[in-house]
Amino acid sequence: MATPRLFAAAALLAAAAATAPASPTIPQLTIDVRNFAFAPTPIHLAAGKPVTLTFVNRSGSNHDFTAARFFASAEIRAGAAPGGAVELPPHAVRSVTLVPRAGRYKAHCSHLGHALFGMKDVILVD
Repeated sequence: MATPRLFAAAALLAAAAATAPASPTIPQLTIDVRNFAFAPTPIHLAAGKPVTLTFVNRSGSNHDFTAARFFASAEIRAGAAPGGAVELPPHAVRSVTLVPRAGRYKAHCSHLGHALFGMKDVILVD
């Protein structure tokens, strides 16, 4: 006699799933962090549209992604960029979900000498 109850419960779950609004998928952009380079360069984002930036440190050295004006102007929804930077220990992965504001922003690694050796990027938000 448990079978009719099982079918009824399954039907209720299926009906609830069919009427539940689909959650929007937030696009993700991976930013590779390597010794003395970021990729992609430049970084293109859409103004006012949520995006998850996933920073992947592919090196065995400490780096950061510093973009103080960019992070200060964006609405950060998840993750963090304290002081306008995302710290990346060797081989670390960090994500920040945000809504960017239109503009052109500079980014760099603030570790001694890294920007001089090419660890710079531009964030273009249209």
